[in-house]
Amino acid sequence: MLKIEEIEPGTPVTHRNTGFRYTVVEIGDDEVLLEPASSELQDLAIPLDLFRAEFVTSERYSAGRGRGRGRSRGSAGRVPTGPRLRGRIKKMVRDRGFGFIRGDDGKEVFFHRSGLAAGEYDGMSEGDAVEYVVQEGPRGPRAENVRVVPPGSDSATTEAAAAHG
Repeated sequence: MLKIEEIEPGTPVTHRNTGFRYTVVEIGDDEVLLEPASSELQDLAIPLDLFRAEFVTSERYSAGRGRGRGRSRGSAGRVPTGPRLRGRIKKMVRDRGFGFIRGDDGKEVFFHRSGLAAGEYDGMSEGDAVEYVVQEGPRGPRAENVRVVPPGSDSATTEAAAAHG
């Protein structure tokens, strides 16, 4: 687990599951503000306990850690892989930046705002249809790359409309 005493503003850190890299901007009493290394991501305010559990200093992040992604660069090494599943948001815990999805298969899975496309978390509501990829997190299955699915859109409907439009 990351020791906050070792961290100061400007310290590069890496998320264990995704391999996303950030720089610590500010450390508050109960959360840490992070700036992403990639312009595709947005700043994150992470609860202190979650930051300590899910991030490592970047110089300590190497092959064999973080699900074997190592120090790979570029988005191809950082994008969650696997089948895209569908479900609905069952519960949002906005003040802590996470929620739960009930999949169409009936299984519930945790998600955190860091596993969403930039800006998506604030626009989500309980009951929204979503697509996601399940990855193994430090505490079990976790939804990553979560995206809201517009009402009435599924791949078959979209393809049929494009063919007839």
